[in-house]
Amino acid sequence: MDHQHIEKKLLNDEQLTPEENRALRNHLPNCPICSALVEANLALKHVTMAAPAPGFANRFTTRLAGQRKAQKRRYFFGGLILFLSGAGALLWLASPLLTAALSSPADILTTWVSFIVATLSFIQTFSEAGKVVFRVATGFISPTTWAFALSLLSILGMFILSFSQKLLVQRQPV
Repeated sequence: MDHQHIEKKLLNDEQLTPEENRALRNHLPNCPICSALVEANLALKHVTMAAPAPGFANRFTTRLAGQRKAQKRRYFFGGLILFLSGAGALLWLASPLLTAALSSPADILTTWVSFIVATLSFIQTFSEAGKVVFRVATGFISPTTWAFALSLLSILGMFILSFSQKLLVQRQPV
């Protein structure tokens, strides 16, 4: 007998076919889990539904509307802070260009070219330093140690993702 199929049908309150019903009746004396599930199902069918307190729907919709309004406000201010900080960072990065723009077109061009050259040399310096560190590190660290370290980092990453997902799921409003 397929426990999962029968459990799914019982939990979803679906009708059993005659042969499934017969197999379940033969199976119940031998399986305490399935018999407890059938017993709980029968008990739930005989429970009367309690009526909500007067005004419950109104209180719930009012609270839900308040939560949505607060969430919209948080999104607005969060977006505003993000926009202003991004605009500030762009202004700070572009400040050499802005000061040159106020003086002459030749200064704009030379400042822009020097900024691009400085950025590219910065990237090249860090990539060369990274290559040297990688070559040196691979020379005295064994491959098994690298594999072990990468495994630990991936496990740590999975724990962080799992923990953050649990936090996000728990904090969602009803």
